[in-house]
Amino acid sequence: MHYLLIASFMWGSSFIATKLAYAMIDPVLVVLFRLLLATLVTLPISYHYVKDGNSLSRQKWIQIILLGLLTYPVTYLLQISGLKLIPAVSAVTIIGMEPIIIVLVGLLFFREKTPVVVFILGIVAFIGVLLVVGKPQQSHDGISLLGCGLVFSSTIVMAFWIRLSQKFMRSMNVKIYTALTLQTGTLFGLPLMLPLVEQWQMQFSGQGVGAIIYLGIGCSLVAAWCWNKGLETVSASISGIFLALEPVFGVVLAVVLLKESVTMQSLLGMIMVMGAATACIFIPKKVEQ
Repeated sequence: MHYLLIASFMWGSSFIATKLAYAMIDPVLVVLFRLLLATLVTLPISYHYVKDGNSLSRQKWIQIILLGLLTYPVTYLLQISGLKLIPAVSAVTIIGMEPIIIVLVGLLFFREKTPVVVFILGIVAFIGVLLVVGKPQQSHDGISLLGCGLVFSSTIVMAFWIRLSQKFMRSMNVKIYTALTLQTGTLFGLPLMLPLVEQWQMQFSGQGVGAIIYLGIGCSLVAAWCWNKGLETVSASISGIFLALEPVFGVVLAVVLLKESVTMQSLLGMIMVMGAATACIFIPKKVEQ
């Protein structure tokens, strides 16, 4: 499960890196550049895969393309579109529902028998996230329902691709799967991303460039590989609880790097989320399945 922890840490740290990158370029271009960078780095992997005589059926290519689109551009675009309309803490709270959404999607669409203890831990993790982010600061006009709906939609999309990708990776190496989904997701996602760019002007800075590199190599490539690797041995329902660690890591890093303060309420929330994730390690395999 250490692979899931690494992925959760990197995705949690992306909150800070993204904030630095937004100061340099348009949010949609941040998504585009991080995916393009990750794609370029993984090209040798797919090249050697094809060079060695490997091939995929038309059906598998369609599945790879769809999973690539759902995993990267669709999820990212839903989140950043929602973030434009609602406060960050509200978005993080909604994203914190992922553990519960993953369990519900499994029950409703994949007929997965999820043990009650996993569902309870998911609720504990979500309550912990609520405590971590605190009470959203509403604007004069209130919280945008559209913004909330977009971010919430991203959690549903994530729940589906996590379950579908886990099934697909049973017949494909994790490294190859990660490379191909990144590349196809970026390529076929370009028509979705380019029309959403509002500002093409860029204000280059060392921090911004470094943030883009970290988002591309660390948060898009390494984190995706670690997450996929973790899914080889852990059920989707269990993995969802680790997603609740993202805002916890984000808050911790904000305290360490940005010298922000943390309240006792947030500290209690962190303990609840980390406790739920730790408890998953001790759930027997036969109960998990």
